[in-house]
Amino acid sequence: MHPLLEEIYRLQNQIPDLDAKEKILLKMFANILESHYHVKNPRNTFTVEEFYQCPGRWELIEGMLYGDD
Repeated sequence: MHPLLEEIYRLQNQIPDLDAKEKILLKMFANILESHYHVKNPRNTFTVEEFYQCPGRWELIEGMLYGDD
């Protein structure tokens, strides 16, 4: 498994007190990496409810990404 994806899994398990937005952002990142690396049994699939919580638009302001929340 790719080291970056392993690190995301570790963070998801090791930091239980993330707020809801932090959890969804980590899950999004893990989901994208699982798709990129064609993981056979992904751990970060989304329910419809979770999908609607994902930020859908981004702006680039002074080199930083900002969601539409």
